[in-house]
Amino acid sequence: MSIFFNGRLVVSPAVNSQVNDSAMFNPNQNVGNVMALLGPCTQGAPNTLLSFGNPADAVAALGSGDLVDAITRAFNPSPEVAGPQTVIAIRVNPAVQSSLVLLDGSAASVITLASTDYGQYTNQIKAKVEAGSVQGLKLTTQIGTSYYSQDNVYRAPFSIQYNGGQASAKLIVSNSTVTLQAPSGTPVATISLASYPTVQQLVDFINTISGFSATVLSGLGAAATLNSLDTVAAQDVKTALYTATATLQAVVDYYNSNAELYVTAVRTANAGTLPATLPFTYLSGGSDGTITNTQWTNAFTTLQSADVQWVTPVTGVAAIWVMADAHVQYMSNIMRRERRAICGEVLATTDAQAIIDAGNLNSDRTSLVHLGGYDYNAAGVLTLYAPYIVAAMVAGGFAGITPGTPMTNKALNLRGLERTLRNPTDTDPLILGGVLCLTPTKTGYRVVKSISTWLTNLNFNRVEQSTGAAMDYGVRAVREAVGVVKGAEGGPAVLSMAVSIADTTLRALSVPAPVGPGIFVGDATNPPYKNISATLTGDVLALQFQASPGIPVNYVDMTVFAVPYTGSISAQ
Repeated sequence: MSIFFNGRLVVSPAVNSQVNDSAMFNPNQNVGNVMALLGPCTQGAPNTLLSFGNPADAVAALGSGDLVDAITRAFNPSPEVAGPQTVIAIRVNPAVQSSLVLLDGSAASVITLASTDYGQYTNQIKAKVEAGSVQGLKLTTQIGTSYYSQDNVYRAPFSIQYNGGQASAKLIVSNSTVTLQAPSGTPVATISLASYPTVQQLVDFINTISGFSATVLSGLGAAATLNSLDTVAAQDVKTALYTATATLQAVVDYYNSNAELYVTAVRTANAGTLPATLPFTYLSGGSDGTITNTQWTNAFTTLQSADVQWVTPVTGVAAIWVMADAHVQYMSNIMRRERRAICGEVLATTDAQAIIDAGNLNSDRTSLVHLGGYDYNAAGVLTLYAPYIVAAMVAGGFAGITPGTPMTNKALNLRGLERTLRNPTDTDPLILGGVLCLTPTKTGYRVVKSISTWLTNLNFNRVEQSTGAAMDYGVRAVREAVGVVKGAEGGPAVLSMAVSIADTTLRALSVPAPVGPGIFVGDATNPPYKNISATLTGDVLALQFQASPGIPVNYVDMTVFAVPYTGSISAQ
């Protein structure tokens, strides 16, 4: 007699136990509300995901340009709405690094310096090489009035001497071998540095060669030997103790350390001699590059690996909006990482052109802003920013509020609009045409209606960005929560588990802010979600439920009942 318990066949009598923690499901949501901005700037690695928690860090890393302007304003989009907690940025322009080749005394390349940052401004970096005040070299790199300098860059990993009976002895060092001769011209050992990759291992082996004695110096026993030692041609080690050096590698390591942040260094293959002294010399070849559709395509591909919910391409080019829309559709429908896009026109776009452009997009996941806005730049000058910068502010607002909350009637932190739209004379055609328009009011410059460019029907989840975002958030939260049942054995238990997890998740999604996300809305008489059911057919578990995402109040109808006054009066 035996039993099968918790995946094991138990034969010997025993008291068995297991812990079922399915009821310990964590209802807290792990879906974020993060925005991404893609565009040109003057600093930073191209086509790389960069994450910022505040605008100051973005300015320090990216310099200036449309991308920086968009990030700065996205973090502070509205006096009524907090900005996003995190902004993901991608520099689109294909910037390249500047560089400088350091030569030795025979004009052979020994080190190539490359700027750590990318772009035309890196051509302002200059480097100087001097003799060290005591030993080795003094290295300086500078840009403007800021600089890094290190004196006495030097490395001496071991010493060696021959004390044997031969009349002479020589040491030869290459990048890959150490050769010992005794007498001169007669090799007694050719040591592969690949076989003895540390100084300690090399020294230990040398000490096994008759007549030769070596000592590790400066605690450098763990230092590398292969492609690290300075090269030596027939150095006498008979008449005096010789100190082998690795100063070229010390120079490379300094440039690549946190002690110097302007450049990085690559040692030239087979190089082993020190760079010659060099007066201040500028790096060259740095460029911001020219943006083409290829760079935008690459940036959207890179963005696929980030978990973001709102995307704004910082450009007024319609072809790039189409790429952005294709990206959010693909990520939402295929990759199951729902996201939405807010795009913007160039300055001086007419209402008629904006309506045409919105109609060409006709997307339930992409909005289009067509008015620029005034704000003060970093120098305190009132500046008119393009609509695609304003679009970043709208996206920043969406990323700073609970998913499902509309940006409708929310003020933006602008000091004016490119031009004034009359409400409803101008705004009605724009809204009917799928344009997310702005208008001045007595209390600020406000979003009239936070809609997508969807024109096919009037479904709230397709027209209203907030309602669609609520559905995105809720659907993904439930989908990821019930993902734990995938791979479980089919049966009543797994059906019950799926229903229980869905119920717990939906309950958490229905708690009004600020306590919870408040994605779905309702009350005791009309719950925000209902009719959860699960069925199992073969290897397919089908989960169904009804949920009510928030729909913005766009219109307030007021009726006043006018009735004749009826009353009487009498004399006192």
